[in-house]
This record gives sequence, C-alpha cells and structure tokens, in this order.
Amino acid sequence: MLVIALLLPNLSRAQAAGGGTSTSSGGTSLSAATCPDANFFGGAMFSNLCWSCFFPVVIEGFPIGDGPLPSDTAFPECICPGKLFNIPSLGTVVGLWEPAHLFEIVRQPWCSPIMGEPLMDSSIDSATTNTGFGGLSRWGGYNSHDAGGDNQTQDSTFYNFHWWIYPANILVDALIGADAKKHEGQDLDIAYISEIDPTWINDEMAFYTQPEAKLFANPIAIAACAADAVASTVAKPLTFMYWCAGTWGHAYPFTGNVNNNDDPERNASLVTFRALAALSRRTLARRTYGDDSTCSDSINPMIQKQEYRLQTFYPIPEKAGNHWLGASVFNWGEWRNIPFRGEDFIIAEWRYTEYCEVYW
Repeated sequence: MLVIALLLPNLSRAQAAGGGTSTSSGGTSLSAATCPDANFFGGAMFSNLCWSCFFPVVIEGFPIGDGPLPSDTAFPECICPGKLFNIPSLGTVVGLWEPAHLFEIVRQPWCSPIMGEPLMDSSIDSATTNTGFGGLSRWGGYNSHDAGGDNQTQDSTFYNFHWWIYPANILVDALIGADAKKHEGQDLDIAYISEIDPTWINDEMAFYTQPEAKLFANPIAIAACAADAVASTVAKPLTFMYWCAGTWGHAYPFTGNVNNNDDPERNASLVTFRALAALSRRTLARRTYGDDSTCSDSINPMIQKQEYRLQTFYPIPEKAGNHWLGASVFNWGEWRNIPFRGEDFIIAEWRYTEYCEVYW
C-alpha cells in the first residue's frame, strides 16, 4: 500500500496540469478514452454480485442450500486455539463460499474500472520509456505492438491485473462468524498490482519464479490437459493437474501474455488463473479450507484449483452463478464482453473457506 500512496499523487499532478489529457513529459494520455468506469461505487459493488453463490453453507458436515463443494474439505470437528488465553478448544467446522477478492484485468496500464480512472499516469510516453514505474508498466490488448521489447507477438494478447481485497460478506455483516476473521483484511483495498512486477511482462524472467514450467512445456503434458478441460466443465477441476487451466489453456508461464487474440473472455479468465497461481507462489493467496487450514490459512506454493470459483463482475455481470477454474466459456459467458469499451474485465474471486467455531 505504500507503493499506491506514492503513485496516487503523480496522478493528481498530471490531471491538475493537463486535465487528464496530457502529461508533463509531453505524452498523450488516453486514460479518458480507454479506461472504463464500472460504476462500482455507484451501486455495482453489490448489485452485480451473485448473492446465491454463498451457498451451500456447511455446518459440521451438513450443507445448507445447494451448490458445488471442493472434494477435500475438512473433518466436521476441529481443535484450535480457543477464546480463553488461546487454550486449545474443540469446535465445529463451518464452511462457505465468500467473495474474497476482485481482479481487474485491463489493457491500459494502471487503468482501474473500479475507481473509474487510472491509478496513475499511463501516457504513451510513460508506458514506453525504460525508466521509472512507466518502464515497468506495459500496454496490452489484442494485436498490439511489442513496445516493451518482450515476447508478445502480433497474434497474442497481454493484460495487466490488479488484485483487490473485497470481503463483501463482512462489509454487509452477513454469513460470517466471529471466529472466521483469519484472513488478510476486512476492508476494500488494493493488495497487488502487476504493473510494478517485472516477471508479469516477461516470460523469461517469470521462469525464475516457476522453474517447474520446463517440465510441462512438451506435447504430452499439454495434451493431458484435455482431461482437466472436460472435468472443469462437467464436474470440477483436477487439483493434481496444476499445470492445466482447463479449457482456458496452459497455466504456465505466470505472465499476462496469452498466445491468441480471438476470445476476450477466455483470455481474461486465463490471465486471472495465472494471477492466482503467481499469488500462490508468492504466498499471498493461501489455502483457506481443509484440515490444515481451519485454524488459520496455510501456505501452499501451488494453486488450489478447487478452492476458487470465478464470477464475471464487469462488463456484463454473471449474477445468477459462478464457475470453476477452467470451465468452458460457452457454458457461462462467451458473450460477456463488449467491443472496445467492454474488453477490460472485473472478475470476482469466490473462495471456499472453512473455519473452526470453537466452543470455549
């Protein structure tokens, strides 16, 4: 958050000097034309949410309501530090789906549809210079030229992402117990931005954070992902096939580069999958269900595919449901984009959480 605090004044000065249309470096700012406003604080924060997706709520192994569940949930009883001086206490395991985060998947660096404006200056000059924060950021979209000298081709797509903490159930004081507050935050806030992460724009540099990618860069491993594609669509994703993102493509590398440009919704979903995988590797996205995670979230460097379900939040919200990682877009949202203005996305990350409701 210190980084955000340092960056926001730059935005204010640029807007004050040029009304949001020019910068002190002489670059032309396209933020007004290319950064959409999702009307998040005008009501979409709650009106676009799938409220039925909280269910089922599972109390001591008994589900309340209908809905999907992960395969490896915790035992119904638990022992955790209690309310009295952290003395170990017996308890009951409570599990539910919660909308924990929002992903902004954007073409223009620093663009924030949630805020309705860029987080800082994103002029052409600042995006192509090799110095400062502008040198780390990179313009994306379809068929874009490789301004940064990285490995984006004419047939590829690139997206930046911003990871927002979005504890909607806590904000409305619903469906949560006093002992469930074991996560990273309880206020709307920005937790991660890809524009300052050099591994997000460069596949070779990303390799050093996921060297196992070399094991799966072969036709046999890629062909095996067909099984995960079917499972993700008709049932639930195969957890052990962590190198597969179902029908969306290959999980590696953990960058914003996607080698096709013909399906905005699928590409944005694959970028979200890779962002979750990268955040897991950095221990920021943690395991929140299972026997080892009822007292506190546990660290696992590999993405827990059945922990998450995604919901398109913007531009065309998926209000009636959400979907597993890798599920075919033809089932839930091939049509959920709008040419030009609707090719930036907000995707809600639903996370299955189990916690121990201690007795004393």
